[in-house]
Amino acid sequence: MFARINFLLGLGLLIQITFYFAGVYLLVLPLSAIAPGLVQPVAGIAILAAVGVTVQLLSMAMSSLRGIALYAKDERPRIATFVSQAAMLVGHIGTIYAASGLIVGGEPISETKLLLIAVLYATGVAMGIYEWKQRKFART
Repeated sequence: MFARINFLLGLGLLIQITFYFAGVYLLVLPLSAIAPGLVQPVAGIAILAAVGVTVQLLSMAMSSLRGIALYAKDERPRIATFVSQAAMLVGHIGTIYAASGLIVGGEPISETKLLLIAVLYATGVAMGIYEWKQRKFART
């Protein structure tokens, strides 16, 4: 159960980080050059839309990726599962560390930290899906 929740949390945070970078570089920067007064309202709407789309994507992941981190009685997790979960946990630790610097010290989270966290989450998600597909093919 923990592995499933860990996978979904990592996938959700990866989606949010992706939307952050898309919003900064594809929406805010061009809009600030064209109409600086509209940046804040448009960014607020984009944040709400990103959260809504993230919820929908996680809902789809829960249904179409149902077998991830769920094992039958005779199945055991493989090494790819442990690598996936370890990458996710290190990503969570990095997220907490970055957020604590923002909350306690008021320092913004650097893009390098966010990219490193995104790579950890992407590795965890990819390894989780890979392991699930391997089990799925082994059953047939």
